[in-house]
Amino acid sequence: MKASFLIRLALATLLVTALTAPAIWAKEPLPDFLETANTAVTTAATAGGSYPELADDILIAKNSIRNANIEYDKNLGAFSGKLDTKAEPLVRQLAETARLQASLVIAKAGAKNQDKERVRLEGLIRATKAKIKIFDDLVLQAKDLKKQSADQAAKIASLEAKVSSLNAELAAKGTAMTSSGQKTASLLKALDEQKKATASSEQRVAALTGELEALKQQTAQLQASGEQLAAEKRIKEFEAEVGKLGGIVKATATGLGVTFPRSQLLKTTSKSTTLTPGGTTILSKVAALLKAYPEYRIKLRVHGFGQPTRNEDIAATDQMARFSREALLTAGRLEPATVEALGVGTAEPMYSKANVEGNRRVEFIFVK
Repeated sequence: MKASFLIRLALATLLVTALTAPAIWAKEPLPDFLETANTAVTTAATAGGSYPELADDILIAKNSIRNANIEYDKNLGAFSGKLDTKAEPLVRQLAETARLQASLVIAKAGAKNQDKERVRLEGLIRATKAKIKIFDDLVLQAKDLKKQSADQAAKIASLEAKVSSLNAELAAKGTAMTSSGQKTASLLKALDEQKKATASSEQRVAALTGELEALKQQTAQLQASGEQLAAEKRIKEFEAEVGKLGGIVKATATGLGVTFPRSQLLKTTSKSTTLTPGGTTILSKVAALLKAYPEYRIKLRVHGFGQPTRNEDIAATDQMARFSREALLTAGRLEPATVEALGVGTAEPMYSKANVEGNRRVEFIFVK
């Protein structure tokens, strides 16, 4: 009897210990999307840390990734160590918000770094132009030297003519040989000095010309660098403006894409498709962005999902895409070639079958 009691007591103790002890499982690595968001926030904090004006943006990114990590840890299975599938969309949304905010900080920091580099290059260009002005003055001096050389050449020709005349006189008269010889020697000496002066002037002109060409090449390289920086800055500014549209921004194989829930833009029934007030606002912003950056065009894609299938298939979503395209062209008074529309149907879901509204979406892909 006593042994039976002790056995029951031991079993009860083991059961209580199992129920109250922390669960032990092999915790899986963070999902790729959460790892990417954590890395992006860390990079943004480093890139923008030297700019006090970016402190609020960095704080927003840090808060978003902290909330994503909290939700992830909170919804891990007690024994499986895996994220609850019902909580995954919220964790993805928080992580994506943090990544986008981090991308915005990185873009702003990059723009500020480029501004610093542009100011430095502009200073170099001004200094180089000042040097070119100095060398332009030297070129003018070189031209004067060339003119002096020409005058000296004329003098040499005159001296040579005089020498020839004296030689003729010597040959004809044969008298006053000593005096004529002295004059000839003097003239020959003057001729040699003039030739040396001319050669020195020509060498100086050649040296100045070479230095001027080198400076011109340096200026051209600096200007090319400035133009490249300006182009890169415009791309960063465009990406930041796309981020302000409010959708989910991601890079695609063909360009930069921003995705919105379809219900945010369109109100659809089996008989008609109309814009929501939010959809009108979004299309106006997209049209304004295309006006400000005419080097881009748009591929507009409408996705369907759920029941009844005839309202979500390729034909139905293609009608929605063509309607959205016409509304966008009208909103911005854009050329027809600026916007390409396509209904995808249910072929490309982004989330699980349970997230019907998440899979019903509209994509704007900006193609340069």
